[in-house]
Amino acid sequence: MIQRLVAPAARRYLGIISSPALQRQIITSPLTTVPTRSFSSSQFLEEPSQNSCSHSLLILGKPGGGKGTISGKILHDFPQFRHVSTGDELRQHVRNGTELGIEAKKYMDAGALVPDNIMIEMVMSDAVEALKSGQSLLLDGFPRTMEQAAALDIELDVDLVINLCIPNETIIERISDRWIHPSSGRVYSYSYKPPKVKGVDDETGESLVQREDDKPESVLKRLQKYECATAPLVNYYEEKGVIQTFKGTMSDVIYPEVKGWLNDQLAEDNASATV
Repeated sequence: MIQRLVAPAARRYLGIISSPALQRQIITSPLTTVPTRSFSSSQFLEEPSQNSCSHSLLILGKPGGGKGTISGKILHDFPQFRHVSTGDELRQHVRNGTELGIEAKKYMDAGALVPDNIMIEMVMSDAVEALKSGQSLLLDGFPRTMEQAAALDIELDVDLVINLCIPNETIIERISDRWIHPSSGRVYSYSYKPPKVKGVDDETGESLVQREDDKPESVLKRLQKYECATAPLVNYYEEKGVIQTFKGTMSDVIYPEVKGWLNDQLAEDNASATV
């Protein structure tokens, strides 16, 4: 019964997995580990509201690779998209000291990826709510593993994927240059947004700190984990024929290419609608 609910792309992925046990885990575990208050797969499937011109757009890229910056530019130029950012949600849960935030912080402080069940619980209720209202989705940071991608395929069709390819050296330099004011969350960078006085918050005069996961050694660990867990998604979405890769070191240079490609994809909808 569950097998019939899996989207075609997810079935293709399961077909290349040789272990039956792993196939069962991929089909069932992401959904069974999420409390029922977050979302209902069957309810969503029975009440589809995604119209023919709505989209689920995913941005892939390394931690610190400019996903947030590119997402902001897309939301400004394409207001039909609703932003679903796991990074923003994680930081909010951690700041608010929620149960999920406390659990996630243990992994973040260790430079590890937050487990799938925590990420799915935070994201899916927001994503399903947006689709039920007829909006398009802009997914930033989710899915990041093959298991998450297979679970997401059960709920919706990711039909547009942007892959940001930024050199590791650029990311390590960019993130390790970042310092924060803990109580307000204000972020400074000595290379492009320095404080007026070194090591001091502009508004309060309090000391700035560097988060553990912003230190070079932690950044390198995160990039290595990304390569293992997330990079295979590029091949996954290439097989679906929905991904476009953009290379560079500066978001302001990359974004015009992203905007042009996205305009082309959405123009196809307009052309189809007039036929």
